[in-house]
Amino acid sequence: MKIFHLHGDNIVECERTIDLIRKALGNELANFDGPNGSPVCPTYNITFADGTTPIEITLYPGFGKDRWNYNILELIRHQGGTLREAADVIITVVENNEEIPVAAIEYCGALPAGNQAWQRSGRAYSFGKAKIPYLYIAELGGYELGEGRKRKAPRMPNPAVPFSYLSYSLTNNTLTLPVFVAAAGADEQSRDDFADVFAEPELLAFIRAIILGENYEAIVELLRLKTLTFVKTKAETAQIGKSLTPIQWELAYLALERDPILINFLVDEGRLNWSKTAYITAITQTAKILMYKTSVIAIGMTSSELPMCIIPKEKRLEFANIVTYLYNGKIHNEFLSWLRRERNLSICWVNGFKPKGDDARPDRGLPPFTRMLAGENEDILTVVYGPASNSTWQDLHHNPKQLLNNGLWESIFEISDALLIDSSTDKVNQHGYLRTHWNKSSTLVTHKKSIVEPKPLQIGENDVDTVIHLLLAHYAGASIFEGMCNPPGGDWSGISFQSIDRTLELRWLTLPRVSPIGAKRPDHVFQLFIPESKPILICIESKETAASVESGIGPRLTGYISHLLDTTASVSRQTATIQWSHTTLSLNKKDFLMASAVAFKSDSKDKTDKVKERASADILMSFTFSNGGDFCEIKLTPTSQIGKSIASFIAEIPLDGKNIQIEIDA
Repeated sequence: MKIFHLHGDNIVECERTIDLIRKALGNELANFDGPNGSPVCPTYNITFADGTTPIEITLYPGFGKDRWNYNILELIRHQGGTLREAADVIITVVENNEEIPVAAIEYCGALPAGNQAWQRSGRAYSFGKAKIPYLYIAELGGYELGEGRKRKAPRMPNPAVPFSYLSYSLTNNTLTLPVFVAAAGADEQSRDDFADVFAEPELLAFIRAIILGENYEAIVELLRLKTLTFVKTKAETAQIGKSLTPIQWELAYLALERDPILINFLVDEGRLNWSKTAYITAITQTAKILMYKTSVIAIGMTSSELPMCIIPKEKRLEFANIVTYLYNGKIHNEFLSWLRRERNLSICWVNGFKPKGDDARPDRGLPPFTRMLAGENEDILTVVYGPASNSTWQDLHHNPKQLLNNGLWESIFEISDALLIDSSTDKVNQHGYLRTHWNKSSTLVTHKKSIVEPKPLQIGENDVDTVIHLLLAHYAGASIFEGMCNPPGGDWSGISFQSIDRTLELRWLTLPRVSPIGAKRPDHVFQLFIPESKPILICIESKETAASVESGIGPRLTGYISHLLDTTASVSRQTATIQWSHTTLSLNKKDFLMASAVAFKSDSKDKTDKVKERASADILMSFTFSNGGDFCEIKLTPTSQIGKSIASFIAEIPLDGKNIQIEIDA
């Protein structure tokens, strides 16, 4: 038997990958059985019609250094992955008592525009360094919703973002590529515009090759060409002078096949004017001057507006003189000597910090994005101008290792050859640092072969969500429809509901975190269809502990759904079909009963009773797990008539061999 492990952010990402595997293997399957076994680490078993070696796949929802007997991310780091970035799913094959990563997948249902477009570049960069195939599955054609949930124009990423994957793949001999698929909200125009870009067949072919151990070089080439097609298509709509032209993008790709340094092409054949606008009020006067004077001599790195630019080597001395003038006496000579090198210089401009000093997550991906475009051996200077806390600058100056616990600083340190600070909160009076300041030598830890055991060392909210999903989406049968599952690390990209007759699925996209009436977005939404009753909409809030369940949460959960159903759906499709279409249909909430539930770990009746007193929910679901999560007992405590109906239904779910036991607390 061939054994695979799926290490995922949560159960949703694991099951998305299971669905891809099922589709990829298609008609070759004799049986695809599961989920079975552990309620927190379920297993699927695959057999083939032609007698091919059977496959076992075990899911490991939830990353964390203290969650498992072995941290799979340490294996990624040992292989060369330099950032503490986890993909949504890491697929490993188990051979010779060792886990071997064979692919990493990132699922992006959010609109891939603005700084969100490069938020995950650090993950791509790190997995590429580890030589682990990395696919960034990005949905195209989605819409941002404005006031009254009205559609705005579709948003797309700057073409430089997908091209950075191409550049990185070509110059580092690694499979690090985007895969574009149609968003649920894509209209016919978007589907037509990007018909030559969508790559679901190639995605499935790659997954099949990974699982069956087949060669996938031809698939990679197709994915590269589709990425280039998207870049050129997007560039056609760009304002002249703001981005490379479609022809220039193609020439850049061809140049990279000959010379692995994109900067050389941009300096010789792709010069664009560049300017930087800072949108923060806390910017210093010297930082403003630096941006302005740099814009006079710099060229854009494929774009005139991205926060990255190139100082051609003939202008580098002039740039060094600008820095010397602005920060006279506050930069050491070694830094200035480095600035005067006769090489092209790439500059990454990082705001990085919100007004209160905490880091802005998307900026973590900006330095890797710059490196993926510029090339591995090019000089990169990162300029940080955001208002970090005062202690940050003290740590940077005296103990930079202390900052490595922060993802933004880890990204900056890993990528940058030098660092220039000009922040309103910096009181250290030292503005320039070279890599030698933070890149202290460290002892290489010897890697030991290891297999992650399907027994979490710590049971938490992820496990509660996993059991809820398995219980109601898999084991409960056709009477229940799962409209949303949003465990830790998930998203709120949409909620689906079926029509009364179950012939139509309607989906509300781009969900607000909180509705105008102050309601609370549920973690799970299910529809329960039982005879002689209106369908019941079940809204569930899941927590790790009983103490963390909020007072009065029940009405807030149903209030969120009630408010959502007052609006029209975004898209709809016939049940059991694939194609979505825009719709103005809605559901009449009077056709449904609404119920709220709270789910949490609890090892005592006293804790459950306290939740019962304050949650105002129709049903409580208290979870008790055995050590390692091999067994789960769920105690259902209904507090209303509708809660009793739900509890009775759940108690009748057939659970033979599922290691889950249900008990109703009368």
